[in-house]
Amino acid sequence: MVMRWHYHILPKNLEVIMKFVKIFIILLLIPIQSVISADIEVFMDTLEQKLEWLNYRLNLEQWDHYTKGQADSLDFYQELYNDLTSNPEIYLQLQRDKKDISNEQDLRRWDILNSLFSSDDVGISHKISKLVDSLSSIEVNYRAIYNGEKKQANELYKIYRTSRNRGDRENAYRAYVSVGNKLAEGLSQLIRLRNQQAKKNGYSNYFSYSFKQQNLDIDEYEKLLERLDQLSQSPYQAILASVRNKLSYNELQIWDLGYFYADINRELDSYFPVESQLSFIKQGLKGIGVNIDKMPIYFDLESRDGKSQFAFTFPIKPPHDLRVMANLIEGHYSTRTLHHEIGHAIHYALISQDNNLFRTEQSGIWSEAMAQIFAGMCEERLWLEKYAKVPYAVARSFIKSKKEADIIYLRTQLMRLQFELQAYTNPNRDLNKLYWELFEKYLMLPKHEDLKPWASLFYYITHPVYMQNYLYADMVKAQTYAYLEKNYESVVDNKMTKAFLVQNYLRFGSRYPWDELLERGTEEGLNPNYYIQSLGL
Repeated sequence: MVMRWHYHILPKNLEVIMKFVKIFIILLLIPIQSVISADIEVFMDTLEQKLEWLNYRLNLEQWDHYTKGQADSLDFYQELYNDLTSNPEIYLQLQRDKKDISNEQDLRRWDILNSLFSSDDVGISHKISKLVDSLSSIEVNYRAIYNGEKKQANELYKIYRTSRNRGDRENAYRAYVSVGNKLAEGLSQLIRLRNQQAKKNGYSNYFSYSFKQQNLDIDEYEKLLERLDQLSQSPYQAILASVRNKLSYNELQIWDLGYFYADINRELDSYFPVESQLSFIKQGLKGIGVNIDKMPIYFDLESRDGKSQFAFTFPIKPPHDLRVMANLIEGHYSTRTLHHEIGHAIHYALISQDNNLFRTEQSGIWSEAMAQIFAGMCEERLWLEKYAKVPYAVARSFIKSKKEADIIYLRTQLMRLQFELQAYTNPNRDLNKLYWELFEKYLMLPKHEDLKPWASLFYYITHPVYMQNYLYADMVKAQTYAYLEKNYESVVDNKMTKAFLVQNYLRFGSRYPWDELLERGTEEGLNPNYYIQSLGL
């Protein structure tokens, strides 16, 4: 996931100093007002210069916040960013002068700028930023207690999916989602604030507003979710029956579902020690012609107090300064997560565009799709055998189990996507009750209403209405893999993979809309059938 920014509270002894600094920098930004009503191309050039500088400063502050637990100037730069992008005069000129744009490239620049600027109430924007920061600080510093010890999230995830002791699995799951109880009230408030922001812009709720900004159609989206629900119901029920029968449990629980695949996952994980994961990824990438040792990608991969437990890529200054943060533990899942984040970094490194907007402002769908295309390679049998030295029998068993695991993941994803949609549609309802109703519908497992797992999903806080991008990204990945395998035989260990990706996808950045790039590369628009077929549905 590519990190976006939010508000961070300043230490009191710096507030006065930073206020004076802010006044000085605002004076530097004032010339934007003198450009208003001038030539639209010049106006957009000026906006881009301001954004380039602010984005650079914000990315540096975000890196400090997520890797060190503090960033003294993050709130300052976030205020400047909010003040700029919520300026009503700028927004009105963008709307008014679009008619004066005469060439296709400037129209594309306008599309991107229009998605970044709004007539938001700056006061609401600041409230949202402050609340996001407050909740983010809880996440960064939170460590759940399991069996009397502090554990990081990915350790708990592994325990609740692989421990042979059912009681330990339950305790690990409860610890894994326990941060939700601390975040739930704030997230509920955040959803209401975002809806207020959307109404200021003429939308009924933030979900509709965000989909419009992303050029997505809600009706088509809901039809897609319904189709995937119908197609996956029976296969998922068959998986549940098989798990229940083989584990001999009268009643399955959420912490039993992943455990069904624990034996193969434990065996596979043994081939992925922490010290080898980055090396395996580098070797596999060289097999397709990508040498990340020659790219300006920097890593922070060790867990520690004060560091976020999640994984992010920070495009500090693409393509010259790209940073990957993760928390590695033994296992394939950890390797895949790292591979995904490196995929983001490669994407930024290989963009070949002079315009800063086209280098930095990537569609969420396309950005995640590029990361998924790279990360998916480490799930291919050839990659597992050649680069991680996984025996054929183990790789084959993993591929077989992954088919079922992917269907479980899809059902989980459908639940989470529906939750966010319905939470914004009716934010005053009991969100915990909503979550467990959807949990019961999609996962068909018992509810545990003393827990609040929905609030532990940090996407809802820092990346609102973003999770659907992973679903679309998986579709893009499946369609791209199908095209590559049909025309070039193999995605893994094939130099044509890089050639195809650079020629058709990566070098363009956001110069063209993502759906146009997909059609350019695969010779057809987005077709969910490739994804559905990859799941065996």
